[in-house]
Amino acid sequence: MTLSIDGTNIGEIIEIAVVVGSIVTMLIVGLLIYLMVRPPRRSREARRPEPEAIESEELLQLLDRMEQRLAVLERAVGDESEGKVLERAESPETRRIT
Repeated sequence: MTLSIDGTNIGEIIEIAVVVGSIVTMLIVGLLIYLMVRPPRRSREARRPEPEAIESEELLQLLDRMEQRLAVLERAVGDESEGKVLERAESPETRRIT
């Protein structure tokens, strides 16, 4: 078995090596740029707010809104002197027509 290589084959081998080398070089340069541009790990961790603080603040806001809605509902239902709140809701004029 003989192996014969002429100038065209050598040119094709060099062309493939150049393409593969340029792809690998671009990936390495992209990785180096990413590592240089990204913020250090310590500053990324320092910027993150504590999840427990955010959750507790949102929970307090939710509880405040619920208390306000409950107060409004108690006033609406608790007005037995007028007594018309539930009757108006059940009257045929106020029913939704679909």
